[in-house]
Amino acid sequence: MEICHGEQPEMMRYWVWLAQVFGAGSTKLLSFLPDAESPQEICEAVRGSRQAELSVQQRTESRRFTLDDADRIIHYCRSSGIELLPINSSRYPGVLRSIPSPPVLLTACGNLDLLDNPLSLAVVGTRHPSPYTERVTSAMVGPLAQQGFTIVSGFAIGVDSIAHRAALDSGGSTIAVLGCGINVDYPRGNDALRSRMISSGAGLLLSEYLPGTQAYPANFPRRNRILSGLSYATAVMEAAMRSGSLLTAQCAVEQGRYLYCVPPADLFDDRYSGVIPLLRDGAIPLMNYKDILLAFYSKVPQYISLENAVQPSRSLIFAEDRKPPAAADTKKPKPAAKPETADFAEIPPEPPQTAVSAQTAPAEKEAPLPDSESGQAIVSYLRAHGDVYADDIAAALDMDLSLLLSELTMLELDGFVESLFGKVYRALPTV
Repeated sequence: MEICHGEQPEMMRYWVWLAQVFGAGSTKLLSFLPDAESPQEICEAVRGSRQAELSVQQRTESRRFTLDDADRIIHYCRSSGIELLPINSSRYPGVLRSIPSPPVLLTACGNLDLLDNPLSLAVVGTRHPSPYTERVTSAMVGPLAQQGFTIVSGFAIGVDSIAHRAALDSGGSTIAVLGCGINVDYPRGNDALRSRMISSGAGLLLSEYLPGTQAYPANFPRRNRILSGLSYATAVMEAAMRSGSLLTAQCAVEQGRYLYCVPPADLFDDRYSGVIPLLRDGAIPLMNYKDILLAFYSKVPQYISLENAVQPSRSLIFAEDRKPPAAADTKKPKPAAKPETADFAEIPPEPPQTAVSAQTAPAEKEAPLPDSESGQAIVSYLRAHGDVYADDIAAALDMDLSLLLSELTMLELDGFVESLFGKVYRALPTV
């Protein structure tokens, strides 16, 4: 989808004005963008009452805010080191642009290069974690951060802050997605972490809310789609039945992302009751940080060391009589070259060249194929690449997504493929 045309600095005042009028997460504003030549065109149509289907509140806000107000916000951001990233900016993360309702304008403070990292993991959980969850979070995040992963979380007290700190302590990087303006002191007590993220050059604060926006409760459920949207995978560390982390998990599933859950330490403890239905419905049990490595190896193998992506033991390594692995136990690899884009759909994975794949290649060649040409292309691609998102198949084969999903349904009925959790598909070895 082409969203306005070109990236012009003089258009920034119109992007900010539209963000003021429509607010964060506006689907109405998103619906105007594909047909507009610029944000100025939308702005002038709204101000001139030529834009139909506006709500009473949107019309009221369009009269309340002026372009001078937008200019003052831009000046404040520039003087405070806050970047403004409209959806058509080259710095806007492509992987986020592809979600169903991407934020139209992002504000950011810190290392923007972290948005280009294809290795990012969203980590969410409760504000009051158990000692078990604290240990698991540090033990999962530390080695992944050392492997080059950027840890994305929500900056709240509890699991979020533990994840951010574990990433920094391991020499890695982290992104905090806020439910308020970047300049708002929330949550109180996290000032040291905020300063460390910015001063170290290994952190980034990100928000779709303009500076000065307070942390209203309604902001956080809307914020969660950005948390999951920035990564191929989301990991729920601990969640009760009414935890906000379950909303992030739902966003991940709707976006076709991997969803991982740490199994409960105690099935009878209400603190873990929220992850049980997720696991029952198909979320992947997270037993070892290498589970995450394996998932990303199937997507972007060029960024994952095969030595570190070997199949881990399928048992919980965090029992009471075991200590989490020390950070020094994980060897830090050489940093990968910076990718040209953060849009995962544009990074076609290469099949792993292992002894096993070499031995099974002849059998795969002899396996039957569907009758249709499109079906043959889909099955051959899946046999070569393993578990693949439907969106990535469509991009790799240049197929319309709706037609691809229809074709996949027929292939599944014929026994050529199977559907997995979160719009992921796998070729069956035989029919």
